[in-house]
Amino acid sequence: MTQTLENAIRLGRIGHGYIFSGQRGVGKTTVARLLAKSLNCRKGPIPEACGECDSCQEIAAGRALDVIEIDAASNRGIDAMRELRENARYAAARDRYKVFIIDEAHQITPEGFNALLKTLEEPPPHVIFILATTEVHQFPDTILSRCQHFNFHAIAFSEILAHLEAVCAGEKIQAQPEALVALARSGEGSIRDSLSRLEQAIAAFGSNLEGPAVARLLGAAPSELLEEVFHAVLAQKRERLLDVVEKLVEEGYQLAHFCSQLVLAARNLLVVRVAGAQPRLLESTAEESERLAAMAQNFTEENLIRFLEILLGLNQELRQSTQPRFHMELGLLKLVDAERLVAIEDLLAQMENKPGTPVDADAAARPKTAAVSREVPREFPGHGAAQRTPDPAHNQAARSEGSERLSPFERDIRRKKQTPGPSAHAEISPGEIPEKGPSVSATPGGEHPVPVAQGSVAVATAAKLAPIPAADTALSAQEETWTEEILRRLEEQSKPALASLLSRASGWKWGGEEVRIELTDNGLLKLLTEQDQQLLNQLATAVLGRQVRVKLLQGDRRAAEQAATNLADAVEQRARRDPGVVEFEKIFGKQVTRIRGRKE
Repeated sequence: MTQTLENAIRLGRIGHGYIFSGQRGVGKTTVARLLAKSLNCRKGPIPEACGECDSCQEIAAGRALDVIEIDAASNRGIDAMRELRENARYAAARDRYKVFIIDEAHQITPEGFNALLKTLEEPPPHVIFILATTEVHQFPDTILSRCQHFNFHAIAFSEILAHLEAVCAGEKIQAQPEALVALARSGEGSIRDSLSRLEQAIAAFGSNLEGPAVARLLGAAPSELLEEVFHAVLAQKRERLLDVVEKLVEEGYQLAHFCSQLVLAARNLLVVRVAGAQPRLLESTAEESERLAAMAQNFTEENLIRFLEILLGLNQELRQSTQPRFHMELGLLKLVDAERLVAIEDLLAQMENKPGTPVDADAAARPKTAAVSREVPREFPGHGAAQRTPDPAHNQAARSEGSERLSPFERDIRRKKQTPGPSAHAEISPGEIPEKGPSVSATPGGEHPVPVAQGSVAVATAAKLAPIPAADTALSAQEETWTEEILRRLEEQSKPALASLLSRASGWKWGGEEVRIELTDNGLLKLLTEQDQQLLNQLATAVLGRQVRVKLLQGDRRAAEQAATNLADAVEQRARRDPGVVEFEKIFGKQVTRIRGRKE
């Protein structure tokens, strides 16, 4: 930014309007005055003013007639802008340029901006506008497009610290490193704020600034209390955390300020853990950096990220809380619990790698399944138990990948990349489709055969399901699968009402070339359109893998309700026997109390 302004002066390409934006106390107004000096210096325009001529001295003293500073917070209306516009018409009294420095320019009203717009776009050649603001996003686009924008960044911690050391040396002030670090932190990137607090400390303690005294003056808690919090979290001592809060309240510290300190400490611990104790990344002294490096070894990166997230949320809550102590205690107790959390990846890995579990037993039996070619996740319409079919090829690949120690998420991503889309499942050669009736595939146990229709996507679902005795339901396992697949596809086709109607049918009768569905005698059959009939024919043909026609008949309401109940009970029992559900109940020591519908 400095180089750009110097080159503009050196090359004579001076703009008529500038916007200086940035946070408070980073030098926007000061740079505007320096620019005015460079433009009006008797030796100029030159990039560096002499500072000795009358013009430079008057600008530095704030009494130059041709450098006019305006506070937009109190002169923000259309009348003030009209007065400024009239004043800009007159030539400079003595200097080369008439410079208008408008501070807090975002306070100008929309009407005021409109009054200034034309003058800002085409000002007289002797006029330069400099608009300083902390909230440039409130500027109209019409103003932004007519000015050169310079964004002032926050000053680095190391630069503020070095500047404070230089000021103390010039003022003969003896300041401990801890005191200067506390003063530099308090500015939060603003050199003006840090200098203001330095003056406050000098007024309070004279020429000898000690670290604990300055920190107490600024409202910052001692570093020992911060370290006590992390030691208590590491030792799982909740009562020590409550004692820390009690001490903060008794000694009059602001809990919100202490939480801000905790956020910074957690951030520094995470930085040390990730990148090491690099001074350019840490806002601390050399001694504090050593202590941070030692403490960071006791925590993992995952735990430190959790701590930082909890503390950031707590910091936001404390700013609006009417009971800050309760929020602080609750937030610190959450840090202890966060230390004991287990990642879902680790839990999944335990479920998959634990020997002798039903999951491993099922995986060992997968290669024996005959009519299954790939793994296809499926869900039953109306019921929430998700089932997956075994995949011998995928299982073989998973065993070969065991040495790579892939996480469950990485294995799932690899499986999705290798598994073809739904259209690939329907690509079956005509020779694989039997002419009449379904074939029979052995289940992993080998005891209960399951009828399988070649060319049906739903075959993959039925093959992995545990066998259901005939007494559990009036429908065979394969017919249940066909029914559920048709209902699921109806929902995908945005036909939930039709799917709901068919799910309450009193019976589905599967023939060679015709599927008969008996609906309840409630008159809804008359509402079905020809398009609905054609859609059912298409879905049934796709599911069975052969040309079939759906015929809708009227049936008995009580029979339909009984059929729907039987279907729901059968699916729930199948879900409860799923090896994943069984292992889930075993790990957590609790039984699944409810099987929830997919649309609930």
